[in-house]
Amino acid sequence: MSSRRSSITRYDTLPGSSLHQRVSSPLPAETGPSPTWTGAYTPLPTSPRIQPIVPSRQHEPPGPSARPETTPLPYAKLFPLVISRMSEGLIYAVIFPYINEMVRSFGVADNKVGVWSAAAESALMVTEACCAPLYAPIADRLGRRPIILVLIFLFGVCAIAFGFVKDVWSAVIVRACIGLLAGCGVLSRTMLAELCDKSNRVQGFAVFSPALTVGVTIAPLIGGFLSEPVPRILPPSFTLFVRYPYLLPAMVSGSSGIFASVLGSFLLPETMPATLRRRPSRGEDGLEKHRQSGLRQLVSYAPFQDVIILYSLNNGVMFSWEAVYPLFAFTPKHLGGLGMSPQEIGLVLALGAFLSIFMTIFIFPLLHRSIPENQYLRLCLSAYPVAVVFFPILWGINYAAEGRLPLLGWTILVVQMVFRRFGDFAATMLDSIVMDAIPGPEHLAMANSLTFSTAAIGRALGPFIISWIFSVSTTFASPYSLGRQIVWIIMALLSLPSIWLAFRLQDTSEGDSKESEETHELMRVREETSASVNDLSIPAL
Repeated sequence: MSSRRSSITRYDTLPGSSLHQRVSSPLPAETGPSPTWTGAYTPLPTSPRIQPIVPSRQHEPPGPSARPETTPLPYAKLFPLVISRMSEGLIYAVIFPYINEMVRSFGVADNKVGVWSAAAESALMVTEACCAPLYAPIADRLGRRPIILVLIFLFGVCAIAFGFVKDVWSAVIVRACIGLLAGCGVLSRTMLAELCDKSNRVQGFAVFSPALTVGVTIAPLIGGFLSEPVPRILPPSFTLFVRYPYLLPAMVSGSSGIFASVLGSFLLPETMPATLRRRPSRGEDGLEKHRQSGLRQLVSYAPFQDVIILYSLNNGVMFSWEAVYPLFAFTPKHLGGLGMSPQEIGLVLALGAFLSIFMTIFIFPLLHRSIPENQYLRLCLSAYPVAVVFFPILWGINYAAEGRLPLLGWTILVVQMVFRRFGDFAATMLDSIVMDAIPGPEHLAMANSLTFSTAAIGRALGPFIISWIFSVSTTFASPYSLGRQIVWIIMALLSLPSIWLAFRLQDTSEGDSKESEETHELMRVREETSASVNDLSIPAL
């Protein structure tokens, strides 16, 4: 990297002329006329045969009167992607209110429920991590649109199939099959980035990223209130839902994926860049070599390395909360939980998700305009360990009270939700930061595949580790022992590496990204200049 950088910084020479980057012209002013442009690059010296190539005015640094305009968002084209993103959150989180009760109904002992529930939740993420990188080359070859429409449809079908499982191993296998369709998340992010540009990308992700929260918001309501619907909301004549008590929420959540596929077939265009469409003409061997070279260049790019690790760690922490919160609420008081019913758990999770939507719409943009982005990211990540502190406080208040959680407990619960949802703002910022940490637009699909894969690793390991440690903590006899609180200590410690990496990202990102932009701009001008010179017929001197 350093040798390549130094060669670009010195000189890049073309036949019959020279192009210098950010250096004063070595020629005296009277040697010939030169343009008066004062942008990033010095002009080529004049020649009787080759006229100086003057960079276009679009490269001029914007002055006070020339502010870049924001491109309007194509909301109609983005709508299927937003619905698809919402469907991902809905299908992932709809099982949270009832998964523990479902696993126990299969005959699993109470002290093993947390382990098997985490296995069912993590199986989806494990297969996502393995399959996500496979979809980038497929989408580059066949196009984004046909692949994502098929995957979203199958995503919904597999979600419905989960409602028919009758044992714990079937539940794990079906959730793993859902994870095989990881291309939904990969391609939706890729297509969003291709539908937007630099001026409106953050705005686009501000619409796209919270859709996952919307899905997680609706999911607890669907999972909590539609599970075991007979005889609460349906008469006993609906024998199908008596035999399969968790089929109704599976059908509702799975239908969202099928609806997104149908909607995308009408509104979603093909977004693959024309340059990628022309690549197959080089031949299969050349195309494969190009992809392997692009992958090596991407994974060796320092800014992308830092961001992808931070993205994985943040997803591990964020989804650990998604897994441990319903487990903590479901577990009986004497084992370290709150002892809530599935309906109460659904209500609490929905309350937290609605709070997240409110904060994302009204609080997030206000703070984003007021606080520098790197500092804002660190503050959001720091909110997670603060929120963890409230878990033992909540349990202590609930354990001391008779009956249900008292008013003081609900107040602390809301305060904890505010801190936790403030931490979730980091995910929205990281979605946009990833797009700015790649060497060039040709790496977009592969970058999204890798980030989605590493995020899936975090989503798989984080919930499983925390749920397993929570199950171990319930085995300690004394409710006030340190062993009962070990899960919260470890959960707080797991939040610290993300904060450290965010500090490191601030130290390295600005210089590396600025130098990367200069390098790619220079290479682009070189290519344009080379093409112009090659088109000229230059007689021999």
